[in-house]
Amino acid sequence: MSSESSSSKENDQLKNGDKKSNRKDSHYNINKRLNTVIDLYTPITICAVIALLIEKYIAPFSEIYSLAMSLIYNDKRSMIKAKSTQYTGLLDSIPSLSMLIIITLCFLGVIIVMTSLLVFLYVKGFKRWLEYFFYIQIFFSLMVTETKILGKTFIYFEILVNDWILTIICVIFSLIGVFSINGFGPLKLRQFFHIILGVNIALLFVSLFPEWVIWSILITISSWDLVAVLWSKGPLNILVNTAQKRNEELFSALVYSCMAHTEIVKSDDNKKIVNNNKKDEDKEKIDNNIKDEDKKMVDNNKKDKDKNETNNKEKVVEDNSEEEENENAKLGMGDFVFYTLLILHVYRYRDPISLVNCFTSILTGLTMTIFILVYFKRALPALPISIFSSIIFFFGTYYLGSPFYQEMSNNNIII
Repeated sequence: MSSESSSSKENDQLKNGDKKSNRKDSHYNINKRLNTVIDLYTPITICAVIALLIEKYIAPFSEIYSLAMSLIYNDKRSMIKAKSTQYTGLLDSIPSLSMLIIITLCFLGVIIVMTSLLVFLYVKGFKRWLEYFFYIQIFFSLMVTETKILGKTFIYFEILVNDWILTIICVIFSLIGVFSINGFGPLKLRQFFHIILGVNIALLFVSLFPEWVIWSILITISSWDLVAVLWSKGPLNILVNTAQKRNEELFSALVYSCMAHTEIVKSDDNKKIVNNNKKDEDKEKIDNNIKDEDKKMVDNNKKDKDKNETNNKEKVVEDNSEEEENENAKLGMGDFVFYTLLILHVYRYRDPISLVNCFTSILTGLTMTIFILVYFKRALPALPISIFSSIIFFFGTYYLGSPFYQEMSNNNIII
């Protein structure tokens, strides 16, 4: 009787421990999802703030904008008319429907060709050569954009800097960025250069293309992102599946990775170890109260349970490690560029309400994408929901909401 009562007590204790561990695991999963969302909110917000400050006070690529306008528009009259109506919401700034389609398709064609070529070379095993290509591409991207931005920054603050000194500073900065983005150095430094590169390219794009061309590019790229990721033969889908089959990480230059919360996992593991030790001590006390005749049976049962517990612990540890590797928050480099491009583009309309609505729509769309990703447990495009919702909210606010608020303020109507 004593052995049966002791074994039933042990089973009750184990069941209670399993319930508590399940509650802790569910609480940990919720916290992990929230941390994932926050980890992605932070870099996007930093990108937007840095880009807006640079655009407002420095405007480094204003000369490129004038050059692009002269190339896109056919004659001087249409160019002057487009400049006067830019970012006023009028359709007069559209170069022509054919030119709009040609520029958008050319931009999309370059993206498709480069992405398909990258995936083809990766599938064929040219990973090392692709890494060398990323070294060169990132170096020249940082070098060209940072030279312009730093030069305009020194002029804005009235700091006299020699061209040679400026070149040396940009070369050193670009070299550090190349090695950081490609996986060398601390994670925070890599994240910093990811943000800087995204801001620089977005500033270049917003000065390179006219008003309605940017809207067309954003819609087209978001649609292509759906095809590239969700279609079974899409290049990004093939890239992700190939990397998973080979058990390889994607290129650091293409993906912004957030830090996993290993400290939380370690603390939870330590708590589990302490609880297991307490359980062992309780079991020893129960064993001391059992008669000598029943000790052998209890010891045999305990050995079997300990074996099962150790096997279950090993499985849980393996599952947790796999989940931590797979559930790290990752965002494509292009997502940073086009999110920041959209915010800069909306900022040029000089409508604060539309700007706030677009930024909120980007974060809301990203949150929806993360929860859909958790449900379907597969890679999803980060652009479509955020970009499409932001565009809808912008046009609704700019053409309907803002005039309504302005009319109310003019007539001193308060709700």
